[in-house]
Amino acid sequence: MRVTPLGLSAIRKRFRSPQAIMLLALVLIASAYLSLVPTSSHAATPVLLSQGKPATASSVQDAFTAAAAVDGNTGTRWSSAASDPQWLQVDLGSSQPISQVVLNWETAYATAFKIQTSADGSTWNDIYSTTTGAGGTQTLNVTGTGRYVRMYGTQRATQWGYSLWEFQVYGGSGGGTTPPATCGNTTAALGKPATASSTENAGTPAQDAFDGNAGTRWSSAASDPQWVQVDLGSSQSICGAQLTWETAYAKAYQIQLSDNGSTWNTVYSTTTGPGGVENLSFSGTGRYVRMYGTARATQYGYSLWEFTVLTPGGTSTTPPPGGGNGDCPWVGSTAPVATRVSQVMAQMTTAQKVSILHGNNSATPYIGNITGIPSLCIPNIGLQDGPAGVGDGVGGVTQMPSGNASAATFDDALEQQYGAAIGAEFAGKGVQVALGPTLNIVRDPRWGRSFESFSEDPYLNGRLAAADIRGIQSQGVMAEMKHVAVYNIENPAGTVIVDKRTMQELYLPAFQAAIQQGSPAAAMCAYSIVNSVPACQNPDLLNTGLYQQANFGGFVTSDWGGTHSTVESANAGLTVEMPNGYFYADFLAQAVANGTVTQTTLNTMVSRLLTQFFAFGLFDKAPSGSHDATVTTPAHVQVALQGAEEGAVLLKNNGILPLSTSTTHSIAVIGWDGGAGVQSIGGGSATVTSSGTVWPITGIQNRVAGTGTTVQYNDATNLSSAVTLARSSDVAIVFASDNYGNEEHDTTTLDLPNNGGSTTSQNDMIAQVAAANPHTIVVLDNNSAINMPWLSQVAGVFEAFYPGQQIGTAMAALIFGDVNPSGKLPVTFPKSLADVPASTPAQWPGTNGQVQYSEGLNVGYKWYDAKNITPLFPFGFGLSYTSFGFSNLQVGALSGGNSTVHVTVTNTGSRAGTEVAQLYVGDPASTGEPVHQLRGYQRVTLNPGQAQTLTFTVATHDLAYWNTGTNNWTTAAGTYQILVGDSSRNLPVTGTLTVPTTVNAAMAATITPKAAAAGQAATAAPLTVPNPHGMSGPVHAAVDWTFDPNASGLAYTATGLPPGIALSSAGRFTGAATKAGTFTVTVTARNAAGASGSATFVWTATP
Repeated sequence: MRVTPLGLSAIRKRFRSPQAIMLLALVLIASAYLSLVPTSSHAATPVLLSQGKPATASSVQDAFTAAAAVDGNTGTRWSSAASDPQWLQVDLGSSQPISQVVLNWETAYATAFKIQTSADGSTWNDIYSTTTGAGGTQTLNVTGTGRYVRMYGTQRATQWGYSLWEFQVYGGSGGGTTPPATCGNTTAALGKPATASSTENAGTPAQDAFDGNAGTRWSSAASDPQWVQVDLGSSQSICGAQLTWETAYAKAYQIQLSDNGSTWNTVYSTTTGPGGVENLSFSGTGRYVRMYGTARATQYGYSLWEFTVLTPGGTSTTPPPGGGNGDCPWVGSTAPVATRVSQVMAQMTTAQKVSILHGNNSATPYIGNITGIPSLCIPNIGLQDGPAGVGDGVGGVTQMPSGNASAATFDDALEQQYGAAIGAEFAGKGVQVALGPTLNIVRDPRWGRSFESFSEDPYLNGRLAAADIRGIQSQGVMAEMKHVAVYNIENPAGTVIVDKRTMQELYLPAFQAAIQQGSPAAAMCAYSIVNSVPACQNPDLLNTGLYQQANFGGFVTSDWGGTHSTVESANAGLTVEMPNGYFYADFLAQAVANGTVTQTTLNTMVSRLLTQFFAFGLFDKAPSGSHDATVTTPAHVQVALQGAEEGAVLLKNNGILPLSTSTTHSIAVIGWDGGAGVQSIGGGSATVTSSGTVWPITGIQNRVAGTGTTVQYNDATNLSSAVTLARSSDVAIVFASDNYGNEEHDTTTLDLPNNGGSTTSQNDMIAQVAAANPHTIVVLDNNSAINMPWLSQVAGVFEAFYPGQQIGTAMAALIFGDVNPSGKLPVTFPKSLADVPASTPAQWPGTNGQVQYSEGLNVGYKWYDAKNITPLFPFGFGLSYTSFGFSNLQVGALSGGNSTVHVTVTNTGSRAGTEVAQLYVGDPASTGEPVHQLRGYQRVTLNPGQAQTLTFTVATHDLAYWNTGTNNWTTAAGTYQILVGDSSRNLPVTGTLTVPTTVNAAMAATITPKAAAAGQAATAAPLTVPNPHGMSGPVHAAVDWTFDPNASGLAYTATGLPPGIALSSAGRFTGAATKAGTFTVTVTARNAAGASGSATFVWTATP
């Protein structure tokens, strides 16, 4: 769905409202079963004619093609250009009588449109017309004939084009105008009494065809006729069936209904049964349903894995019956999580396993919901949007700064506090999974979701994401990092084309670092198509990038509607389909039954989910929290304030800042963004509802209250009056913003938009105010980098990104020097759009169905360095009200695969302040790496004249590149530069580090001290330490667990353990937790030679 412009309420790209979910569910059900060509004897029921037929359109927006409206998938759609008229048509293949058309509109619907038919695609006849279209799902009963059918839109209801999830045309030789029944997609026969004419043996009884388990079956004797029947318990309307045959199928059979089990009515008959999975549409009424076989296709009997009986109705959220009786010995246990997972799975049927691998298609109580299984004590799971707080329009929460504002802090400790604050609010709302953080690379400032992610650099993204995850999960809420991967544009022309080295070095590392340092419970795969394979079925991203290379132990969900297949997705590593089970319900059960998805793969999927449920104590903890609770607190608001203060970047200061009320007696606050129109957060699924935004004008008024300094506000919708106010004031502070931060839309310009509802551009507003008052300060609230044609005219500039609800208080503190600015740019600001890495149409937004990532590794500052382009402001740049110096760089030799680097930072100014020391590495030219890359940073707060020596560790992996020849990491022999400074373009102290010989390893193998001294490479990789991916148990329950029973000769240590739990050097956990909570634990093992390895996982102590 669309997001709305500045000043309007935002809506999700995903299926946001309960009403929308219900509409989509109904269409989903219809497309899953009624779209199949029926062979019913009831000719009055119209047939779905359009599905899968050739479709064309007057225009297509981005990759939303005409075919997507007739594919039966309500997660895909056609969208047109934003002009009138527009049309979408389908070729039925032959002339057909048309009796009904169903239009399932996305938010961008038609107010005025026609339904037209044509025999030749040229001459059209109107069979329906309206000028009052209401959107949603419109079912139109019509009368007409034609081979071609089209929707001809003449007036759009929104500023966007026309957009249809599904365009369904019904009719056919049966004629009639009876609308097709909505047929359910869950069986009415599940677990009901069943009988049969015969059984092959005791292991193939009739009831096995109705038990929901695709691994059990009914088989008959090898003779004709044979039948199997089920008693539904009462007379019901039947609208279809699904037969899942074993190899021994029926060539000729009937489906029959009966009210008494004696007199039968045939509602379906065939003599050409194909076997496999047969989906049948028909209508009838009866208590008893049977398959009556008259001719076998093989020499064996008849054999059905499953016989599904469908009745009209919506998707059921009731879990299927099966294993478990509510007696769950794994609850309250302190056995290793793997043991408990095995205990649960031993009692699960295939149907139960499948049932927890998809959402239940409801948006209440949360935007995503997975139905649990009470008989196995598996809880319900609720998922809710982040990442800047609890999203999706819920109230009573704290609106935190955006992701890029957080990244500008370069403050891991604050980011962990940020995560803990929002984690507590998710928990208070009763949410189990927080959908965040977002850590995609900001490849281009035009990306609509730049604000939601962190930066252009994978190292910075990985460290901050890990801190955020640790914070969220400390509150017992599972964090779901997103979006895996190569998702950096909202409106691509088609598939992203990216080489393997770039993927490994730029687009996967942040996710891998977040796994290794933060142990997230879950990941979300993206909408992107990468090298022609959708991300949610892309094994390079999921199986290889996450599970194999990073040893991910969590589960992967699709983005909402981002699943495109069953077999390919399951085999590539996708665990859970959201928000429904179009591909991961019956289709998944069938795939397991026919072996295209193995039972082992299914078990792996389920175990990944259950492992995290155990790790977070969800089997033990009673549900808590409420969707409607007020969860914001003063402490959380304080975290939001600190984030806004540290995340604001001072870009220019000619000495005017900080202001003082002793010398500044009148202030003009100017701009729509300075008042009620302030842009504090972006749009789309990342929107968080503020619990109380402090406007800039309010924050400044509060700051100067009682000092005698006056503050006046003008929103500049009348620019001349704003200029007059600026001219008469000592200082003018202009607040300007963009509304480019929106999910599903990229911007085409880096110029600021118009001011509020006026026709005056904000660039003109700033220029005219600055011309009237040279003491003009500009504060920008932006999605990403922006043009500043007025830069030389103004006295000072702050970039605040989208700073959250405390923007007014934060900016007042910074402007008056109560807080010394310390923010650093997480993205490069170019001088013009022509300078960005993706500067050609082939790179952005793409051409001929492809987006070429041909800039390779050179994204962000690496591009400007490689091309020797001077940016407007470089990555890592940010001024302070004091000054700092760097000196005494010392680079130690490699020892055990690590080099220790020391550098001294001195506050050379007259104010206390905080600097961010940034360490960059430059590889030998032969490696083909960028000029230099960020590999360390530290914040240091110093008083005037104070100096402090900082210590960094540079590992061999920090020096490595992805070797496409060996398909592995390589640290080349040679001399490396170590550079430290305060931005990517100001690195005043440099040194060198020598790698004596090439190192090849999965994670860039270490060099032992002996090898380093001798100039020889160490070939042994770091120790591989098994990861349990979670542990839990009740407070005060005794724990006695050997971490790795198969290990010997290792010494163990651990950090982050629950209080009361200890780890012996031999690797044995003992004790009892004394404090409830969720803890991120890192276990490190070392051998006698000094080699080490570690595993990070979550440990929950439940109350």
